[in-house]
Amino acid sequence: MDSLSQIVLGGAVAAAVVPTGHRRAALAAGAVLGTLPDLDSLPIALFTQDPVALMTWHRSATHSLLVLPLVAWAIWAFFRRRGGRVAQAPRAWFWAILLALVTHPLLDAFTVYGTQLWWPLPVRPTMWSTVFIIDPLYTVWLLIACAVA
Repeated sequence: MDSLSQIVLGGAVAAAVVPTGHRRAALAAGAVLGTLPDLDSLPIALFTQDPVALMTWHRSATHSLLVLPLVAWAIWAFFRRRGGRVAQAPRAWFWAILLALVTHPLLDAFTVYGTQLWWPLPVRPTMWSTVFIIDPLYTVWLLIACAVA
């Protein structure tokens, strides 16, 4: 899925979960977290130029519903110890962080390329093929929701 869709979905979901006074911070945090799983492309590109290997490795560990809750907990614990908004509403922020991260692979699963939602289990990638890779009709509504929030 395109990065803009990932960013606005992560931001919208995070903003919907946190207390009202934290919405702007959640929009920013959710935007970053919504695109975070794609950052693995940079180190993977150092090891191979094969497009199939890039896609297979890219949409594995960082897109796994078994791995991302651990990543969410680590991010949440780090920011909770630092105080601030996460310490003020820890439960809401944990869910905001987790949901913003998990939206990424779920949205990728709706594309024709799919993703390995259950990595490292030996199952086929999940692929529902219902959303285009770049889909303005999907993204524009999320953009409006983020602007309103």
